[in-house]
Amino acid sequence: MLYTSSLFRWLQRKRYQYEVTFSLYMLTPTEKFIFNSFLVLFLSMIIIAASLYLPEHISTIMRRAWFYWAGDETTAMGTKSALSSTTMARSIAEEVAYGGVSGAEDVLERLGSL
Repeated sequence: MLYTSSLFRWLQRKRYQYEVTFSLYMLTPTEKFIFNSFLVLFLSMIIIAASLYLPEHISTIMRRAWFYWAGDETTAMGTKSALSSTTMARSIAEEVAYGGVSGAEDVLERLGSL
């Protein structure tokens, strides 16, 4: 019984602090409802936006920080296959440019192996 009464008093005190801080004690109940509704709506939109976009934003910041520190974007993403595919595509482009590959079929066949 002691814990419930002290918890109830603590909740009353927090409600009083909330009303005094935002000057809600001078509003009518309807105005309090409207203000609290806007506050809940705004806070829920902030929480939803943070949960949707913050992880992607943090990963972008981490990739950029890794790029600034290490200087290699492909290792920041952790994909070594992207590096090998890029190297393979570059070698195919060089062979085509220098005439080492004879025909479109050879190019398509080499690109199919990526």
